[in-house]
Parts: sequence; structure tokens; C-alpha cells
Amino acid sequence: MAHNPHITNSAEQEMEVLISRLTALSKLGLEVTRHCIDVAAHALDSEAIPRAIQAQVDAQVDAILEGAANASVEPAPGPTWYSTPAPMPAQMEAHYPPGVNDDIPHYVVCIGRAPGLYTSSQDTEDQVRGVPNMSRRKKDTRAEGLRWYREQHALGKTMCVSEVPPPAPVASSSRHYVTLGTVKVNVRIE
Repeated sequence: MAHNPHITNSAEQEMEVLISRLTALSKLGLEVTRHCIDVAAHALDSEAIPRAIQAQVDAQVDAILEGAANASVEPAPGPTWYSTPAPMPAQMEAHYPPGVNDDIPHYVVCIGRAPGLYTSSQDTEDQVRGVPNMSRRKKDTRAEGLRWYREQHALGKTMCVSEVPPPAPVASSSRHYVTLGTVKVNVRIE
């Protein structure tokens, strides 16, 4: 069997690219861990923690991908979506009491970033844009909107969905998992 130098060079180049990517990912993992510890130490508010980590990871991943110019890079997967229970119908009714706008059309979001009643279609669109399996409906009045929300909640079809994980309760000597796309970081804080 004849030795083909082009295959060897190609395999060596691929191996170098893989090694550089593994090194970069290892550095990224250490950096994310350091940021997680910094965030926990500074006790940022619950919404800023995931955004701060995600922004720093995104910047580092972009830098890594730009550094591997000769390698073929597949596009990153879409965002990871997290769901938490939506407000109860009683909470929704208390939040949207009878008032001046009772007889105008209301847009009801049952599955979205912030489930609720909206009087603007643009506000509704902001709550459901990009959300998988989103659920919204236009109703003629506030009362009809609340009734439809109550029905959907009884069927288990209401959910608050976001691109960042919900804040996890912090307990002493516990493990914290942060999922950022397909990267999983395990940090032990004592």
C-alpha cells in the first residue's frame, strides 16, 4: 500500500484543529467556572446572573470560533428554552382588575415570556416571538380574555418560557448546574 502524504497532512491538520478546539473549550470551561463563582460571590440579582454568564460565554465562543478560521464551523444550535409555572388565574385576575379598558380587544398570552393580558398586538408579539409552542389569542373583552386564560390554565396549557434558566435557590455546599446551549458547567461552592 502506497503512502499518500496529502492524507497524512490533512489528518494532522484536522488533529491540530481538534486539539486547539479542545484547548479553547477547556479554557472556556475554566473561565465560565470562574465567572460562576464571581457571580455567586457578588450576589447579583437573579435575572442578571444568567445574562451576565451568557454574555461572557458568547463573547468567548465568538473569539474561539474566529481563531479557528481554517476549520469548518457549524452554526451554533438555537437557544435553550426554560419553562416555569405561569401565574394562577386568581393572580391574573388580581393583576388585571376591571377598569377603563374592559370593552376593548385584549390579547391573551398563555405560553410566552410573560403570560398575561395585553391591549397591544405589538406587546403580545414581543412576548411570544421565537418561543416554541407559544400560545396567544385575541379576545373581544378583558373578561373573555381572563376566562380563556382560566380555561387554558385548567388544561395545563399555561407556561412562562424564557431563554435563560430560572434562578436556582442557593444552598450551602451544593452543586450548581448552568446550562448554556450545549455547554454544561458543574461548580461546587463551599
